[in-house]
Amino acid sequence: MKIGCHVSIAQNIWACFERAASVESEVFQIFTQNQRQWRSVQYSAEDIQKFHDLRSEGPYRDVPLVAHASYLINLCAEDEEKLARSRQAFLDELKRCDALGIDFLVIHPGSYGSKTLEWGIDRVAETINLACEQYKPRVQILLESTAGQGSNLGFRFEQLQAIREKALQKEHLAYCLDTCHIFAAGYELETVNGLENTLKEVDKWLGMERVKVWHFNDSMHERGSRRDRHAPIGEGKIGLTPFEILVNDPVFKDTPAILEIPGGMEKFAENIQLLKKLRKGGG
Repeated sequence: MKIGCHVSIAQNIWACFERAASVESEVFQIFTQNQRQWRSVQYSAEDIQKFHDLRSEGPYRDVPLVAHASYLINLCAEDEEKLARSRQAFLDELKRCDALGIDFLVIHPGSYGSKTLEWGIDRVAETINLACEQYKPRVQILLESTAGQGSNLGFRFEQLQAIREKALQKEHLAYCLDTCHIFAAGYELETVNGLENTLKEVDKWLGMERVKVWHFNDSMHERGSRRDRHAPIGEGKIGLTPFEILVNDPVFKDTPAILEIPGGMEKFAENIQLLKKLRKGGG
C-alpha cells in the first residue's frame, strides 16, 4: 500500500505538496475548497499550473491524488433546495478535480432523512447520473463506506453496490473503504479471521478491484456502535492486526491508504512511520 494522510490547502491549493512531504506521506488527500461552505471556489490559471508543476516535479508525480468532497453535499437530500445545492456543489467538485488532475473524488452517499432506504439509493444514483450527463468527468467518483449513523446510506456493502448498479456510467464509480466506519457498522476487523470474512464480503458485493482508496482510522468506540469517532492507529478498539495485514496485502499493493486521525501533523507523521514499519521490509 501507499501510505499517507489528509493535508490542508490553507493559504493556497498547492501548499499540500510541501505539507505532505513534511510528514513523509507517500500519497495524500485534500479538500479542493473549504469543506464547510457552499460557495464554489474557482482557481486561477496560475494556481492550477503551479499545482500541476509541483506534482510533476516532485515525489507525487507517479501516485494517484485523492480529493474528498465537501461534507455539506448530500446526494440524497430530502429537502429539494438542499438537494439542488448539493447537486451543483457535486458538479463543481468534479470540475475542480479535473482542472487539478485529481484521480479520485471520495464522497459520502448522504442521508435520506424520513424517506426509505430504497428511496435514498435511487436518489443518490439519480444525482450521480445527472452530474455525469451534464459533464463527463475524468476523475473517478468513489462512494465511501459510512458508520451508519441515523439515516446515512452506505454502511452496508450491499447499499454501495446497489447505488453503483443504478449508475448509467458505471466506469465512473468505485469505492473508498474506511476502517473506522466499517468497524462501527458492525463488520469484524480486529481478528485475522474476522478481517478475512469481511474482505470476502467486500469482494462479494463490491469487488476488491473496485476498492481504489482506503481510509485508515482506528475507532474510539466498539464494533457495531454506529458511531464515527476516529482514533490513531493502534490506540482504539480495532488494534494493529488488520492494518498490518492490509498494508501487506498484494491485492492493495499500490492502493492509497489515507489517515484521517486526530492529533494534527505530528500524529500523522508518527502513524505514517508506524504503518511503514508494519509493511514488510519497512520503508
